[in-house]
Amino acid sequence: MIKSPRSGTMLNVSSVKQASDLLKHCWTKHCGPLYDVAMSVCAKALDGEATAREARFAFVEAAKEVEAFVEEKTQASAAHRSAKDKVNVAAFSIEEGAPQTPHPDRAS
Repeated sequence: MIKSPRSGTMLNVSSVKQASDLLKHCWTKHCGPLYDVAMSVCAKALDGEATAREARFAFVEAAKEVEAFVEEKTQASAAHRSAKDKVNVAAFSIEEGAPQTPHPDRAS
């Protein structure tokens, strides 16, 4: 869950497509360097050049940068874990409902 940087609405972002759209259309005008990283990684994930896990991590870091990050929903909600450790790839796919296929150049 994040709070929309522009409207303040609570959003459950569950796909790279949703994250990319949110970054493009609903982000704050005061973007930091992690915004550019998130845009790039989401675009690469949509093109099959990065994983959904990498896109999720970049998106969460960009949300934290503008203080829009609220929480991540995972099966194990252990306190004090880094966002990278909490990534749940099954809950963040390239497209909603699409199975996650590994990138051919990446080890599982």
